[in-house]
Amino acid sequence: MEDDQTYRTFRSFTHSGRMILPTSIDLTVEAPLEIHINGQRHILIMFTPQMTRELVIGFIFTEGIIRGAKEIDECIISLPRNGAAEGIIKADVSIPSMRSSFSRPSGKRVSYSSCGICGTEDYFGLGSTLRRVKSRHRFSMDVLSGLSQSLGESQPLYERTGGAHAAVLFDSKGNQIVHSEDMGRHNALDKVIGAALIGGISSEDKVLVSSGRASLEMILKTARAGFPVFVAMSRPTARAVESAKFYNITLVDLAKGTNRIYSHVRRIKEF
Repeated sequence: MEDDQTYRTFRSFTHSGRMILPTSIDLTVEAPLEIHINGQRHILIMFTPQMTRELVIGFIFTEGIIRGAKEIDECIISLPRNGAAEGIIKADVSIPSMRSSFSRPSGKRVSYSSCGICGTEDYFGLGSTLRRVKSRHRFSMDVLSGLSQSLGESQPLYERTGGAHAAVLFDSKGNQIVHSEDMGRHNALDKVIGAALIGGISSEDKVLVSSGRASLEMILKTARAGFPVFVAMSRPTARAVESAKFYNITLVDLAKGTNRIYSHVRRIKEF
């Protein structure tokens, strides 16, 4: 049901010369998702309603609340009653090991689709529990440079609406493992990470690709998941480069075919 609600059709008008003509357009849906942990409201996320369970698990993992999907006893997704288009989707997550330790203040956090660290209370503690990525695997630049085309083939929602980001996980040979779309690039990344956790997918020989830019929070999510290579389609921020260097992540951008490598180039094969 939820996968059928990723876009909606609206009536609109176009101005052509001296005439205004009626037309229609498909737009990406932005829906509210309320995550409750052990019965306590944790956060409200604005997202595109697809791969909801993967997003929830990926999000609470990249926030450092869990270390793996096995720590979750239940993750129950409740859709709005009567299929209400503007209703809140609710995720009830049970983490038995945290019943006495989880004390996040309830009802105070909102994460919008365009913001990866909105609602985060301690900026300086963002990466405090992260470890440097460990991987001795090497990757072919020929394979990496070809991932932009594969990424484009994994964006049906973007093709329809022009308003969605994609994240795709590849192996070192360029084979697609899992992909997702969302109007928020951070959400798309969390969906892929959640799917990898659920599927028990190893990280040491994988490449995480995003249709958006590499920013600090995107690198922190990648570090948490343990993926050694992050590829973006546009220039990274300065903080993203510094973070990738620190957390032992090879950061690549494919903007305009430059194939620029910013950190840990030792992982890239010359031939």
